[in-house]
Amino acid sequence: MTENEPAPSGHSDTNNNWTKEPTAADKHVYEVFASNVVVLVQLLDDYKTMMSPDVHARLFSSLLTLSRLLGEYEDSWNQEYPTP
Repeated sequence: MTENEPAPSGHSDTNNNWTKEPTAADKHVYEVFASNVVVLVQLLDDYKTMMSPDVHARLFSSLLTLSRLLGEYEDSWNQEYPTP
């Protein structure tokens, strides 16, 4: 792995690495991910009855994990940098 490649997520989890001072890029990417998770959850909900149960369950589970991760960052950043 080169210096420019991100470490696997397990590395951050194991070492409890959390960005406390988000960059503008961190905030922008967070906002795009957060808004699109909502869109994807709605899409899954709309097509639930037409989807294979295993496909729906795995995609929904992945989105739930991502949503929880985004929430952890949001909570941390809001405590450190409350909006005026």
